[in-house]
Amino acid sequence: MFTAIAAIVVFAVVQDRLTVVGVGRYVSMSREAAAGRGPAVTIDSVMKPVVAHAVQQATLWSSVVLATGLGGTLIVRRWPRL
Repeated sequence: MFTAIAAIVVFAVVQDRLTVVGVGRYVSMSREAAAGRGPAVTIDSVMKPVVAHAVQQATLWSSVVLATGLGGTLIVRRWPRL
């Protein structure tokens, strides 16, 4: 149970942090465009790839946590009891 909760938390945190970075990038690009120093951008053009990458990375890291937790559980359960 702890491993599943930890994997969900890791997914949420990684996805959130990467999405926040994407929002910052969008805001920066929008300000540059408004000041005439860059091309006009839409939120979809910036955030679609960011969200896809965030979900991919969140899935990867939460899978690592889940595999590690389940693997550790299996190893501990096979240890001989003293």
